[in-house]
Amino acid sequence: MSEHSVTVVRLDSVLSAECEEIVVGVQELLLARGVIRLNDRRDALWQPSEWKPGPAARIAAVEPVDWFDAFLDTANNGVDIPDERHAYHPVENDEAPRCPRCAAGAPTTYTHCYGDWLEEWMTAGREPLFTCDRCGWSGLVGDWTGQFSVLIGAPAVTFHNWPPLSPAFTTDIRAALGGRTGIVASHW
Repeated sequence: MSEHSVTVVRLDSVLSAECEEIVVGVQELLLARGVIRLNDRRDALWQPSEWKPGPAARIAAVEPVDWFDAFLDTANNGVDIPDERHAYHPVENDEAPRCPRCAAGAPTTYTHCYGDWLEEWMTAGREPLFTCDRCGWSGLVGDWTGQFSVLIGAPAVTFHNWPPLSPAFTTDIRAALGGRTGIVASHW
């Protein structure tokens, strides 16, 4: 059986106190809407997340799915809202992002120097800048388009094994996180 997750992550650096405030704000938003509730039966293998789907979790989905009731009892269907910086990798979905101007694939420096720029971003906090080989547009890696490439940041919201999230719901999460955000869709 495979697993998947969708993470909405803030890419801009924030001070730890501000990060904690953002996490509390996101939690309050999701609790008020009934999308999440406290996971009262946490288990390292079955339900490791602090939060689980709430009574109104359906409002987060793009459309009703016939398996939604079964989803509510599925293992590892929780929500994580960490305030520490992490790397979010798409795992089996890994795909280089595309230029937002001309839709060309990321330049060869993206793929050929992957480990180097990723390590520098993770350890030194410097998000890499890439220039499109086709049109010359330059931008930070988080500004390139796609949901299947690695991003680093905090805070973040990860939905484990949820049905597809609606664009309006995702927009609300991005607004609650503030600043520049990105999305990583993982599958493993």
